[in-house]
Amino acid sequence: MLEKPHTLPPEEAARRLGVNPATGLSNEEARRRLEICGPNVLETGKRKGFLEVFLEQFKNLFVLMLLAATVFSFYVGETVDAVLILAIVLFMAILGAVQEYRAERILEALKKLASPKARVLRDGRIVMVDASEIVPGDVIIVMEGDRVPADARLLEAKDLYVDESTLTGESVPVHKKADTILPEDTIVSDQINMLFSSTYVVRGTGKAVVTATGRNTYIGRIARMVAETRAEKTPFQVELDRLAKRIAAIVVLIATLSFIIGYVFQEADLVDLLLTSIALAVAAVPEGLPAITVIVFSIAAWNMARRNALVRRLAAVEALGSASVIATDKTGTLTVNEMTVRQFHTPDGRVYITTGEGYRLEGGVFEGDKQVTAESSPLLRLAGLVSILNNNAELENGKIHGDPMEAALLVFAHKLGMDLTQVKKEYRRLREIAFSSERKRMTVVVEGPEGLLVLSKGAPEIIIERSTSYMTIDGSEKPLTDAEKTKLLEQVENIAGKGFRVLALAYRRGDKRDLEASDDVVESRLVLLGMVAIIDPPRPEVPEAVRRALEAGIKVVMVTGDHPSTARAIAEMIGLPRGRVVTGQELEKMSDDELKRIADEVMVFARVTPEHKARIVRVYKELGHIVAVTGDGVNDAPALKLADIGVAMGRRGTEVAKEAADMILLDDNFATIVAAVEEGRRSFDNVKRTVLYLLSANIAEVATVFYATIKGIGTIFNAAMLLWINIVTDGFPAAGMAFEEAEPDVMKRPPRRRGQAILGKPQFTYLLLLSTIETVLTLSFYHLYAAELSPAHGRAAGFLALMYAELAQSMALRRLNTPLSLKIIPSNRQWLAGYIVGAILAAISVTVLADLFRIGSLSPVDIALIFIVSHVAVLSFEEVRKRLGLHV
Repeated sequence: MLEKPHTLPPEEAARRLGVNPATGLSNEEARRRLEICGPNVLETGKRKGFLEVFLEQFKNLFVLMLLAATVFSFYVGETVDAVLILAIVLFMAILGAVQEYRAERILEALKKLASPKARVLRDGRIVMVDASEIVPGDVIIVMEGDRVPADARLLEAKDLYVDESTLTGESVPVHKKADTILPEDTIVSDQINMLFSSTYVVRGTGKAVVTATGRNTYIGRIARMVAETRAEKTPFQVELDRLAKRIAAIVVLIATLSFIIGYVFQEADLVDLLLTSIALAVAAVPEGLPAITVIVFSIAAWNMARRNALVRRLAAVEALGSASVIATDKTGTLTVNEMTVRQFHTPDGRVYITTGEGYRLEGGVFEGDKQVTAESSPLLRLAGLVSILNNNAELENGKIHGDPMEAALLVFAHKLGMDLTQVKKEYRRLREIAFSSERKRMTVVVEGPEGLLVLSKGAPEIIIERSTSYMTIDGSEKPLTDAEKTKLLEQVENIAGKGFRVLALAYRRGDKRDLEASDDVVESRLVLLGMVAIIDPPRPEVPEAVRRALEAGIKVVMVTGDHPSTARAIAEMIGLPRGRVVTGQELEKMSDDELKRIADEVMVFARVTPEHKARIVRVYKELGHIVAVTGDGVNDAPALKLADIGVAMGRRGTEVAKEAADMILLDDNFATIVAAVEEGRRSFDNVKRTVLYLLSANIAEVATVFYATIKGIGTIFNAAMLLWINIVTDGFPAAGMAFEEAEPDVMKRPPRRRGQAILGKPQFTYLLLLSTIETVLTLSFYHLYAAELSPAHGRAAGFLALMYAELAQSMALRRLNTPLSLKIIPSNRQWLAGYIVGAILAAISVTVLADLFRIGSLSPVDIALIFIVSHVAVLSFEEVRKRLGLHV
């Protein structure tokens, strides 16, 4: 590996790498270096096996508490309870493991980036070798269409243009030069004397000496950054862990108090006390919550997949719904990543607008509301001829071969109604004066029906200077004065300031002398036709998606490697609020504290490196934001992995970006992100419903068991009864809640703050009030039936009252903060089915299964009475709460 090769002359770089540029390495020396340096491939991390993923499910605190309860149950001889608890634990673990394991197998990534073959100079001969066999010091030859196989210092370059958008975000190919020596601090996007692994040659040829391979290439360093970036838990996972710890603390406290009261004050049997402790643990732990959470997020992931968003990590679903910042790449994410002629400016001040995006042939050219064609004006026809004939690109079925800006000119000519194939048949190219960065222009001499024509295109300041006249819309030619030239150059500056790349088009009548004359003579006395304004335009659906994101309280900030003026123009086109544009060079000079002070004012971060992107994400997270990052390039991968939710583009995205992301947009559509945010918010609401639903029963169960311990009346609910409530009769309606539709205001609320608990003070107040009602109902029916019939019947009545109160609560929670309406009850068929199944199972548990639970059997009249009273009590409480505006 050669350090900082961009600072060295080509011959010095070759000398330091011990190679003769004329002959390359010998095969023997290449083999020796391959043994030392290793193959030119990117290392990928070891993937987890199913067993490892399965065992990780047992890190959940809920699961660990249930395993402890299982051990206790086996120890005291309660085999049925122990088997039930263990079955639930295994079910949850398998369900979670299957989801994660399948997601991990969606993509196979980093190694696919290397070019399979490459041209290498070995022993004085050009040979094709596997890219994996390239070593530092190899001399490689690259041509149009090649993928660069390794980082290399250019030795020679002829009209060489390289697409580096996957590395830098810059949508326009970079013109490479071999004879340039650059300062040490030159950023990658400006290293025009270097080639970088995984980029594409779009035009020209080059010869270069390899300076780094594999993990030492620029892309390899990015891959290492990705590997070294620890994937953090999502905010929701953190909050769920915190809730589990709180519940565990409550379980330990109540179980300890119960044990002390029973052992010290009531001198209860030790085994009975252990059974009571197990019952309390089972009562307090919402066994179904992990499983229901997986179900909710799986359904959300399925819905997202139907809308072209593929979720790789289930917990990321909710994280996207909580996003308060979306840091998005520009090229290929907000824009179509296809250069498009958007305007044509004539010398006499007319402006024509083109419709359609990219290399698709739909659209036209308009002056105001009127569509024009090449037949409308001699000027437009000549502009079309220059676009087609002074052009080396090819366009086929929306795909291009060659320079993207030249491809944009072909599409422009097509939109003028010109037949590209027919024009190329009618005109024959006799001479080409090639474009170079020094000349900044390209000229061809063609022969056609009008005779010889000289057709030129290039930088406006060059073409305008070489023009002596200009053409009007009717085809007449008028002299071009110095004052008019100055005015035209000011117009060009104004167009370029809006983010457009401007090319001037010109022509003149030619003769046979132009075939032999000097380049300077041929490219003189031109007639200026006009200027085309070219841009990589925004996707048409992006402005509306940005508007919805802003309405949802989400800050959208563009983070791109592109030029500041281009980025600013796109930001304004898509409707981002006006703000600061900060460049990578400015970022380098800022401390984290300075960046934090201005972060909320920034609209665009431009000309940034992968390290900058990762830093930007980290700073927004430190400011308390939940950060989503979108991108498609290798340069986005570190930030994608560091973010709370990384979103990669499926069509244009590199495999590295997909590997680092939590979610992949299959249609590369920014609007899909906003739809996914809505789905994420809906999923959180559904999890919140589930948590409230399950915990209300758990608190009532704990209160009932604790009450029985204090009163010394024995066990009202054993572990099996509590598991039945938590998993079976609660589980079916809770699973149905996963299908609940989004509430009307879901995209008009501000995002949840980082660290904001799932259950805040309003929710705990709600749980306290509701669980009090459920506990009173349970104990009232217990005492009533115990006094009238027997303690076994009292236990059955309390058992049933709690289950029916919970079913009533599931009905109310379908709309968290809007009045209950019978008209909306059947809209969620899954919940309705779960409710009916739960009600039937509750009735079965106090009739057919009464002996299994060691309780008395109740009559249909008793069941109906308890059903009605429980529903009236709970639904009345819910309606009063909602009408008083007490939100949860």
